Amino acid sequence: MRRFDLVDSQTASAYPGHVIVVAGDEVRTTGELAIRGQPHQGEAEPLETAIHQALLVRQRDALPIAVKDALGLWPPRLGELVPWTL
Repeated sequence: MRRFDLVDSQTASAYPGHVIVVAGDEVRTTGELAIRGQPHQGEAEPLETAIHQALLVRQRDALPIAVKDALGLWPPRLGELVPWTL
């Protein structure tokens, strides 16, 4: 099972990698990938697609991936979230 760092609004900007921002609702959970060092230009897409994109980007640059899930919508089947601190 994959492990992802969990960030919040305060720690996301300091995170040294990419961040998947979870949104939507329990019926349709979406994700938006914010790539570190690039202007924010992502758009909401199915959460699994955002995770796949993040893993492909990580293959290129080896930076870690975090999840920002203010609404608690992350399904446990997609991996474990471990709180990240500064």
